Amino acid sequence: MREYTQLGQPPGGTMGVVREVLFGKVDLDTIATALVLGLRSEDVMFRAIGGSAASAALADSSVVAIEVGGSGRTTENNFDHHSSSGLLAGVTNLSAAAQALERLARLIRYVDELDRGDRRAEQIEGGGYPSLSQLISGMLLVVDSPHLRMEKGLEILRGVLQSGIDPYGSMESILDHIPNARFYAATKREHDRKFEEVCESATWYTTHAGHKLAVVETEWFRAPGALYGKGADIVVAPDLTVAPALEELARLEKGWGGPAHGGICGSPLGRDSGLEMETVAQIVVEKL
Repeated sequence: MREYTQLGQPPGGTMGVVREVLFGKVDLDTIATALVLGLRSEDVMFRAIGGSAASAALADSSVVAIEVGGSGRTTENNFDHHSSSGLLAGVTNLSAAAQALERLARLIRYVDELDRGDRRAEQIEGGGYPSLSQLISGMLLVVDSPHLRMEKGLEILRGVLQSGIDPYGSMESILDHIPNARFYAATKREHDRKFEEVCESATWYTTHAGHKLAVVETEWFRAPGALYGKGADIVVAPDLTVAPALEELARLEKGWGGPAHGGICGSPLGRDSGLEMETVAQIVVEKL
């Protein structure tokens, strides 16, 4: 059974996985609510009850209550617009499905703001780590297969949607309840640390043709991508450079080579290059 957590811990409630869905009369609103939240009977127990759910169940956000009380208390995973007992009884006229849709809409607004550049990936309301964007980025650093990336990404978003956690906030409280999420977050944090380290230690040049050249000594294999992301047109790092400078490098030291497309060339395999980094950088500046 796939397990997800919820946002926060309401008074008298419990923090844990979404373990049960309580519902009353089965109608279109009830069905649509489960659909919007991505709830499936193969993942979690569905149980029909008569009347309202017990107050303890309504206060427990590991229990999703659909049309069985807790009106307006959507952060506790209650979706009901009818009058019911409790502090927030009858505070909304939205159907249960519309309440669930509002939660989905907030998640989509977060994605939209990121996609349009209106929000920074690391921006987190209330502080903490990681943001939803950072969590997804960590997954992409770990998972290579496009099909698995889609599957794991959906796994994360289902966890966010079903838990009720605010997509604009920190994802810390759901990391232990989404498979590998804590590993994704740790991988992203280490990637960001190395990214900053490489960018700070790089030396920047402008080539004869006006290209931005970044030179750095590092064994981190993601260094070129990091520097390209900082605006470099050309990156020189151990075992990596570009084809137009290859002829001169090979003349100075045997063993330099690269693939036929000429986009990348590297220092001699199996041993350290005898050329100084300053020499390599100067050749690239002059030849490119």
